[in-house]
Amino acid sequence: MFSDLKTQFNVIKALTIRDMQGLMSSYNYGFAWALLEPMMFIGIMRVLRSAFKGLTPPNMPPSTFLIVGIVPFYLYIQAIQAASGAVSSSDKMLEFPRVTPVDLAISSALTSFCIYFALFCGFTLFFSNYEGAWPPKNAMEVLFAFVMVWALGVALGLVVGTTARVFPPIKNFMSYYNLANRMMGGMLFVATMFPQSFWPYFTWNPIFHCMEMLREGWFVTYTSPVADPAYVLEWLLGLSLLGLSLERFQRRVPYI
Repeated sequence: MFSDLKTQFNVIKALTIRDMQGLMSSYNYGFAWALLEPMMFIGIMRVLRSAFKGLTPPNMPPSTFLIVGIVPFYLYIQAIQAASGAVSSSDKMLEFPRVTPVDLAISSALTSFCIYFALFCGFTLFFSNYEGAWPPKNAMEVLFAFVMVWALGVALGLVVGTTARVFPPIKNFMSYYNLANRMMGGMLFVATMFPQSFWPYFTWNPIFHCMEMLREGWFVTYTSPVADPAYVLEWLLGLSLLGLSLERFQRRVPYI
């Protein structure tokens, strides 16, 4: 069993390297856009924060506050798109007996993780030092929340990708889901910026809990009143089991 697992890990590693090399061949679009898109969004929100007070808490440095929320959220979106795209379309690599759609999904999402983790480390290191918010209060909590954001994206991507093979319109609904998550997922705010009566409307969302853990783990001035790691793990387990079950069932359905 362990030898089979080792072989499968080697397959995923090889597929991830292949995806990274594919991005390198189109560097101007791949890595450059991955850097430019979140930077533009951070810059726009930073300008809005200067024009409209109260968009970020007064006890947290604004640029670091935005980066800690925005970059992981972009990773979440990219992980969903990478995983769903890998399992919803045919790939020549599936002709190899050891390669499965799940391997392709994980390797594609790992490529996004490597890119956005590097961006996150670079941005936070620079801006938090500049704003006096370095080092993070609890680096392990930050790392745990960052990985959970990615893992939730992969799990949801498996669900969406396998469903899209028999119900393609689900991809259209994802744009509305991402828009709702931008507004209610905690990317640009923390729970304490709203009255306590509003918290139940946010805490159903596991991504909101991850964002709360990211801010709580980074800033010594913030302790989240709602962050619940167990709730996030429950969602991850449920989505993973659903996604893997759907993928297993869909293997008998031919690609369109």
